[in-house]
Amino acid sequence: MNIPAKPADATWTDAQWQAIHATGSDILVSAAAGSGKTAVLINRLIGKVTDPASPIDVDELLVVTFTNAAAAEMRHRMASALEEAIAKNPQSSRLRRQLSLLNKAQISTLHSFCLNVVRQYAYILDVDPGFRIADTAEAALIRDDVIGRVLEEAYGSDDPEPVYRLADSFTSDRDDQAIEVLVDRLYDYSRVHPQPEEWLKSIPRAYHLPEGADIDHLPFIGPLKEAIRHRLEEAAAMSGEIGRIARMPDGPSPFAVTAEEDAMTLSVLLRILKEGTWAEAHTAFSALTWSRAAAIKKDSCDEELAERAKKKRNDVKKIVNSLKEAYFVRTPDRLLDEMRLMAPMMDTLIGLTIRFGRRYAQVKKDRGIVDFSDLEHLALAILSEEEDGRLVPSPVALDFRERFKEVLVDEYQDTNRLQETIIGLVKQGGNEDGNLFMVGDVKQSIYRFRLAEPMLFLGKYLRFGGEAEDSGLKIDLNANFRSRSQVLEATNYVFSQVMGARVGEIDYDEAAALKPGAPYPDGGMPTALTIIHEPSEEDPEAAEEPVSAEGLGRGETVKQSQAEARAMIREIRRLMDAGTPVTDPWSGKQRPLEYRDIVILLRSMTWSGEIADEFRLAGIPVYADTSGGYFDALEVMIMLNTLRVIDNPYQDIPFASVLRSPFIGLGENELARIRLAAPDEPFYEALKQFVRNGIASGIPAATEEKIRRFYIHFENWRNLARRGSLADLIWQVYIDTHYYEMAGAMPNGKQRQANLRALHDRAIQYERTSFRGLFRFLRFIDRMRRRGDDMGTARAVGERDDVVRIMTIHSSKGLEFPHVFIAGVGRSFNKMDFNEPYLFDQHFGLAVKAVDPDNRIQYTSLPFLAIREKKELEMRAEEMRILYVAMTRAKEGLHLVGSVKDLPAAVMKWQEGQLAPADAMLPEYVRSRAAGYLDWIGPAVARHRDFEPFGTLPGARLIDDPSDWKVAFIPSGDLSAEEAAAGEPPAEHAADRENAEEELAAAARVRQVFDYSYPHASSVLKRSKQSVSEVKRMWLLERAEEPDPFMTRSDEIRPVYMHDRPEFMQERTLSAAEIGTAVHAVMQHADLSSPQNVRDIQKLITGLADREIITPAEAREVDASSIARFFASPLYGRIRKSDDVRREVPFTYGYDAGEGDRQIIQGIVDCLFREGDGWVLLDYKTDRTRMFGSEEALAAEMENRYAVQLSLYARALRDILNIEIKEKLLYLFDGERVISIRGDHFDDFETDRIG
Repeated sequence: MNIPAKPADATWTDAQWQAIHATGSDILVSAAAGSGKTAVLINRLIGKVTDPASPIDVDELLVVTFTNAAAAEMRHRMASALEEAIAKNPQSSRLRRQLSLLNKAQISTLHSFCLNVVRQYAYILDVDPGFRIADTAEAALIRDDVIGRVLEEAYGSDDPEPVYRLADSFTSDRDDQAIEVLVDRLYDYSRVHPQPEEWLKSIPRAYHLPEGADIDHLPFIGPLKEAIRHRLEEAAAMSGEIGRIARMPDGPSPFAVTAEEDAMTLSVLLRILKEGTWAEAHTAFSALTWSRAAAIKKDSCDEELAERAKKKRNDVKKIVNSLKEAYFVRTPDRLLDEMRLMAPMMDTLIGLTIRFGRRYAQVKKDRGIVDFSDLEHLALAILSEEEDGRLVPSPVALDFRERFKEVLVDEYQDTNRLQETIIGLVKQGGNEDGNLFMVGDVKQSIYRFRLAEPMLFLGKYLRFGGEAEDSGLKIDLNANFRSRSQVLEATNYVFSQVMGARVGEIDYDEAAALKPGAPYPDGGMPTALTIIHEPSEEDPEAAEEPVSAEGLGRGETVKQSQAEARAMIREIRRLMDAGTPVTDPWSGKQRPLEYRDIVILLRSMTWSGEIADEFRLAGIPVYADTSGGYFDALEVMIMLNTLRVIDNPYQDIPFASVLRSPFIGLGENELARIRLAAPDEPFYEALKQFVRNGIASGIPAATEEKIRRFYIHFENWRNLARRGSLADLIWQVYIDTHYYEMAGAMPNGKQRQANLRALHDRAIQYERTSFRGLFRFLRFIDRMRRRGDDMGTARAVGERDDVVRIMTIHSSKGLEFPHVFIAGVGRSFNKMDFNEPYLFDQHFGLAVKAVDPDNRIQYTSLPFLAIREKKELEMRAEEMRILYVAMTRAKEGLHLVGSVKDLPAAVMKWQEGQLAPADAMLPEYVRSRAAGYLDWIGPAVARHRDFEPFGTLPGARLIDDPSDWKVAFIPSGDLSAEEAAAGEPPAEHAADRENAEEELAAAARVRQVFDYSYPHASSVLKRSKQSVSEVKRMWLLERAEEPDPFMTRSDEIRPVYMHDRPEFMQERTLSAAEIGTAVHAVMQHADLSSPQNVRDIQKLITGLADREIITPAEAREVDASSIARFFASPLYGRIRKSDDVRREVPFTYGYDAGEGDRQIIQGIVDCLFREGDGWVLLDYKTDRTRMFGSEEALAAEMENRYAVQLSLYARALRDILNIEIKEKLLYLFDGERVISIRGDHFDDFETDRIG
């Protein structure tokens, strides 16, 4: 291993320099987060190509990356580095040749490499080289069909009894879907093995036990006994702590004897588990008894210490008794008999899975397609031959070994056994003299759910040494060039406390600890740990207030997600108001914090919607990068229901939902009248009857015309579905209904339109498969929903958009952000997999619960218990690594946010670690039984000196660690929605009025400097489409000589007050606009065919609130009596006499806006009714009128406010519907006044805009 001397001016660390230049053996580089891994890889590659002594061509390297994006970045960086080298040495023909060879270089994912191998050597396997890779959707549909046929054949065979017993064991009375899912998952699990059928066939062998079999010879008994022994050691450590508590000054000294007796009991059990047989352990546990705890006299010791000792002893007994109940209630012979009884069921299950795999492979071959796992297995078949039951390199693999002078694998910690085998076939030599260069970090291996095996990395990490002698070479890169020292010190502190070889799968030692390497300016902030808790019962203020089940005061029920969101909003506002400096990632210079610098990381996205809603309420721009929820989006549900009824209109519920949707917008009364057209027929037949019979049912002519238009479109869609493409059908629905534009005008319209485009794109992808037709597409969608799959909402935000991002920790891997908030750290780990009746394991295969089909009961079998014990430890190790990934995303600020229900109990639990030696990790029983991240973070931080103000135990040993922590406990009742609401600055962030005036003056001076007006600014700022209300507002603002007290300018600078607002002012009330919207909703749904009294209106309001059309708060604010008075007015009498009344009439209208621009406006007319030979336009208003001194002043003000709006309505309706608007009226509910708007103010508006 000849490594050149590092130049004095080199910026590389010694470890990086070694990683770039080391040769002569397999090399494993453990590259911690932010350690410059990619730069090291690129420089190693460039060094290989430009080595003056023994250069190699770039196409003689095999570089394997985890993602296509990483491969593209690697290729791009290689090209840039070669161009830079050419610029320094322009005469080098070799460098120019390398640049031209770069396109041929094998820099790709392993799947892409396998694809190239299979295409090149397809003849070896008799595979059509023109094969196509199946889309995930196509593969899923084929698999559904194949497993269905395999099960049908099994049920129809000469001996169906075994499959019936399997179905009775795992399925419900309704269907056998559970078997389909089990076979599907077992097949996928087998595919990460180099020889999947052999792995499957090995599973039942463990259950075919001969008579007289020794339970101690079962493959999982040894690891299971070790796991039980560890649990007993945890109990023994707890018992030792009881003894230490008993011996403290003022401790419960009688408990020392009890602790010694328990320690002896545990010692005996531990010795038997280590040296004895399972039968001996069964005998010992069966005979287990506990001595009575020593009595403690009142006032003889510290009450808190006595209580801790009692609780800890109960915990010791609970651990040991749970082991006894789980493993040693049944005799060894009974456990073996249970396994023998399960053998036939395992045979049947494995047989079904193997038949499914073979049939699936044949169907794919017949169709000329392969799926992604096929690529690896086909490549393996080309690269290997079987010799004495093991795989050896084929001639093709030997050719690759000769060709590739070095094989580099990135993200090695995320490989699986099959991928490891393929890499081993094309690399040269053994570990001690090979040419394999592996880079990764087992602490960031977070893809076990994708069947990655971090133990492959870890096994080499433990075997390899600092010098390549009998094994490979190991290099640790732990200098972090991403984060401030405060972030690194906090990360090191937590993981040095919790991550170990047994719980965490690797020791977080000096080699793993992160070292600061980024040149940040002085400053920084402590790591924040914010705990939201329920108000204490001892708090007199909280006691007087209503407290919900969630434990929140102030009369408000708030979920944990909302409370944590509000705490984060408070902190983000504080950071933004303070102008917190961050280093810009593009310029490298310091600037104030922006929203785009902040990310909120969640373990899953279940809270993302509620957190995003709170941020929007607070006026903070936010984007949730959801990986789910697509099918639950309103616009997607409406479109899918539309497609369902196009495919089969005889589905009443989807059909009614389409009629109620914005496509046509029918109310319950109108739906009921359509139903009466054919009461005993499907809704589709009733609609056809209604269209044929006309308006006999009493529905207004305008609504009837809308229904007719929909029916015509609907029949056209059905014809298009039969003869056209699915994608064209979807887009035609968008065109005919204007739903795409309508979705864009809704709240969060950009995202909604992105979701609709995604549905269209998915249809295009679907039609590229071997499947066709609307029915199969809907079946595929239903399958995705049934299995819990999701497409994820379409991305609608760019990298530089100034928004706070919400994403999962998995999505954040490889990214970095100046400030990271990790929310939900108090949530429990997801253990749903352990609720299934089966568990998979790479080594032990498959374990299922024992089943008594006659009595319909399940109980845990011994293999199931063994695998569950192993998987629970693996789950916690994975969760620990996920937390590590989350914390290492932060560059400058790290904020941990979590919730607890009982704060005193939580703190008491965390403080237990204070009694452990200060130089030791947290006790294993604390780490191995953690139910969530806070069970690691809390006890770790409770041992830190910064936790001292929150309480320490007698004899506590706090750690004087260099990390800085800012711990805050916030009662959930202190996090009110009013504080978070947009436009209501938190009291603690307000500016004093005097200071605010000075700041306003300074802002005005700054604004004047930058107040240059672009000559054509009006064209630039005009939206291509605007609402009528916005057009009216702009016109009023341009005409106004004095500020309009009834208008709010969006660009007005509002003073921020430093003093707390009075509590009565913090109570949020509905705005006038919100009340107005609610009144309009009531009028939209009110029955205009007959007069309505107060009771009728109140009943309607209640119904609208129940259907969530308006909120309960809005329902309380709507004045039913004022609406009832409308029905007693002469104006209503005119409406009732009309033969054609239209409500909520939408329109889109274009007009000349000057400077050659065409402006599009859209609006909705409240009411339009025919009267005589013309039409009357009516708009409802909820403006306050009592402040006007006379009717003339009121009329003048209303005309000033709304003349342009109604004139725009009238002009649009005249041109679109070809009708004459003879009268434009405003109805003011406040005072029951009717104001007539005379004249056409549209020309005034055009003149002002153009002039």
